[in-house]
Amino acid sequence: MFSWPTSRTCARLSIMTLAVTAALPSLARAAGNGAASPEAASAAVGGEPAPAAKQPAAALPVTRLAGVSVTRKRMQTAAAVATKQVQDRVMDVVTKEQIQAVPDATATDAVKRVAGVSVSFNSDNVNGRDEAQFIAIRGLDSSYNSYTFDGAPMASTDQTSRGVRTNMLPSSLIKQIRVFKTWQPDQDPNAVGGSVDFITRSAFDNGNKPYFSITGALGHMDGTGKLLSSAQGLGRKTDAVFSTTFGPTHALGLVVATNYEKENFTTLGTMTSDTIFYNYYNPDGTIANKPTTGGLNIGNGIPVPQQFKYWMMNKNIERQGVNAKLEAKFNPDLYGFVEFGYNEENVHQTRIENIVDDARDVSVSNPVLNQTPTSGRFALGAAEAGFEQNAVDRTLASVQGGLDWKLGGARTLSFRSSFSDASQSAPQQLIKYDLANVKYNAKGGSASLTGVPGLGINYDTSGFTPSFAVNPAVYTNFNNWNAIYWQHGTQTIEDRVGNLQLDFRQNMDADSRGLGYAVGIDYRHLGHSFNVGLNEFVPTSGSITLAGVGQLSGTTLPGSNGLPFMLINPSAAWTQMANSKNVAPFSGNLASSLQSNYSHNEDNFAGYLMGAYRTDRLTAMFGVRQDNTNLSTTGNVSTVAGGQTSWGSVTNGSHYGFTLPAASLIFNATDAVRLKLAASQTIGRPTYDDYAPNTTISQNSDGSVTVTEGNPNIKPRQSNNFDFSAEWYLPNSGLASFAAFHKQIKDEIYTLSSQGQVFFQGQLQDAAVTQPLNSSSSSLNGIELNFTQGTLGWIHPYLSGLGFSANLTLLRGRLNAVTASGAARTINGLVNQPDQIRNLTIFYNHGKFGVSAAYNWTGQSLRLVDANLSSQDVYWQARKEIDLQAHYDPAPGWRTFFEVANLTNSPVVSVTGPNKSLLKDSFTLGRTFWLGLTYTPKL
Repeated sequence: MFSWPTSRTCARLSIMTLAVTAALPSLARAAGNGAASPEAASAAVGGEPAPAAKQPAAALPVTRLAGVSVTRKRMQTAAAVATKQVQDRVMDVVTKEQIQAVPDATATDAVKRVAGVSVSFNSDNVNGRDEAQFIAIRGLDSSYNSYTFDGAPMASTDQTSRGVRTNMLPSSLIKQIRVFKTWQPDQDPNAVGGSVDFITRSAFDNGNKPYFSITGALGHMDGTGKLLSSAQGLGRKTDAVFSTTFGPTHALGLVVATNYEKENFTTLGTMTSDTIFYNYYNPDGTIANKPTTGGLNIGNGIPVPQQFKYWMMNKNIERQGVNAKLEAKFNPDLYGFVEFGYNEENVHQTRIENIVDDARDVSVSNPVLNQTPTSGRFALGAAEAGFEQNAVDRTLASVQGGLDWKLGGARTLSFRSSFSDASQSAPQQLIKYDLANVKYNAKGGSASLTGVPGLGINYDTSGFTPSFAVNPAVYTNFNNWNAIYWQHGTQTIEDRVGNLQLDFRQNMDADSRGLGYAVGIDYRHLGHSFNVGLNEFVPTSGSITLAGVGQLSGTTLPGSNGLPFMLINPSAAWTQMANSKNVAPFSGNLASSLQSNYSHNEDNFAGYLMGAYRTDRLTAMFGVRQDNTNLSTTGNVSTVAGGQTSWGSVTNGSHYGFTLPAASLIFNATDAVRLKLAASQTIGRPTYDDYAPNTTISQNSDGSVTVTEGNPNIKPRQSNNFDFSAEWYLPNSGLASFAAFHKQIKDEIYTLSSQGQVFFQGQLQDAAVTQPLNSSSSSLNGIELNFTQGTLGWIHPYLSGLGFSANLTLLRGRLNAVTASGAARTINGLVNQPDQIRNLTIFYNHGKFGVSAAYNWTGQSLRLVDANLSSQDVYWQARKEIDLQAHYDPAPGWRTFFEVANLTNSPVVSVTGPNKSLLKDSFTLGRTFWLGLTYTPKL
């Protein structure tokens, strides 16, 4: 549940929001009485930095769009095209009508239909990839962009990014998603890629008429019937939206939206190791790329998987939320609102992990035998069986309020106050058994593991997914598996954002003429904390095995010649641990519980000044923003004296300031053609853990060691942005547009990965070391093509119900990274930047029937940069997805629908290797079917 943070600053922001609401009646009396205009009220909450109603230039063919009312009978593209047409910035929009026509369950899914926008999955080595979580704009991932909800900044529980987990927001909550690709000084400058505003319904929409809609659906996800028990049942979701105006003059409005969703996922993962993915060997069979050499030597050039690793993940996701907005429009010149939101996500997940390892310890001679370009054998092998169970509880709570006061003479004063709190709690348990030659540590340290002759491995890499064969009798004998550890842990994240903003605008509306200006101030406080607690137990000697604890699954390991998944009964395993005398607390519990913890605080003060000059044909806008940030980060650092390790907190503080200009020119070349030219400077702030002074040493599930270091000297990115767009507005809600852009980024941030050694758990161990660094520069160029036609009825009346929306984005990036040796290395592409993005949605509506098909294709993109060896870089493989929906309206107000998401069963795949053709990991992502009913009565 939501709880107020201890930050006094954030608490004051929330109290101020409520005070503004209480003051509304007094302000209304001061402004006078009058009836509300629905157009002005809708514009006031439309998500624009300027809350005043937006009208197109007089020369445009559609002269008054603020009062457009879109119903389900209108073309799906009508509202999107109309909204884009009145914008001075380069932007695109997704409307509720478009969202409802395809099976996009979350806000993340819905926004991927926009030109230049792609979505990404989590890239960690702990979780599966059953759902897209983050939004990238023009190839720049979520860390580069800003996200707002009805104009207010949102808190996030992501550990490694400033990006907001927009997948927590159901698409049913959204009226519009606006993606701004050019920046003006009245916006958040953390917008190298752009900014996204999620806009909810206003009670003054649709001419102040009451509105009610409720939807319920049952769903099934591929694979759940095979691997999950029938007790999990079907997926189900429901949502409802109600809005109305009330009071003597209907000057008050209320909107309430609720949602509930429960889904079951089963994911099969196939992958290589977490660090060095493929080994290389010399002609005599000895390993060539030992971790201590940095992995530079590729020997005979034949890649051999270091591990054959498999996950079977069963996940249940339950989401629920409520959003309420109280609005007041006492007269045409005064609008106010207060809004509350609460969203909750509960995840319960089990992960079964099986690993077969041909290179557990390179200090033990285990040469490759009988090697060919696609096959070979190892005399020694090892295996692991792991069980993980976790529960992740995330909440996102927010409160915001605001006033828009037209003072006369085309002057507008606006005030906004908001507070958002996101939290995450993730308790988990992990259990691990190994089939290996195990040497235990009598003092409670980590065990050392080497291969055994009985598990000799034959491998085959002739296919994209490597396969192997071992002696099944040895593998399935529970007595051969020895206990490694039992672990309880918890992870908590807390994120708080408070914001105050005051804006004054003179003659800055889109239908103004002549000179205008805007001035504003902005204060934002951000607090973020990350904490881990660990309680692990390890054997101090042998004799604890899987006998009586292990089970053989009916599901086989892919590419294993029929080996079953080795299962662990968790309750039996914990009982086994409790009854054993040869178990001790892990000697690294204290370090594991302290080394990663940090807290981060930011205070941002900003002010801006903008000017504009408008004629019927030409609009020129220019301005500057001064952005100053004070920040401090506290983390735990260890010191060793006299053989004893002690821990102390270290706080690093810093300050930076930027003067950021922007200018744009909009020319109405004809009544239907608008040309836009823009230039700006923006920034991209580092993630919170980038600043942390910590050095985190952890052992991965495959036994490898990873060292993650912060960088207190990290600097924000700085980007020079240049944009051009041409928009041709066609009849029948049609649009053809072209946009080109160039971004030159200074102090680009990337993660450097290198191989080395670290003293860990009483011994020197090979380790993968990662640290965030600033590169010398990077650049990004791109082209966006967009063609939308609301109806083809102008070709023939039979085609009046047929329409489409298509876009194509071409991206080309360059990253200049510095390797571990200090040398520069140029990489073609930024992290999470695809080379192409393609979207096509075709829809047909006739009478009571309608059908839509949506195609999304995201090209290959960089995922991870290796410090020394380009063949160790990791890329997301290109991925396509086809989604379908059909609906039928059996009676007025009723609609039945059937949806299929990911019709092609496209998995999420990462590749590596010299030609980007070797499997790094692959996670299944099956089809999802929904059958539902919507009721929207005419009120």
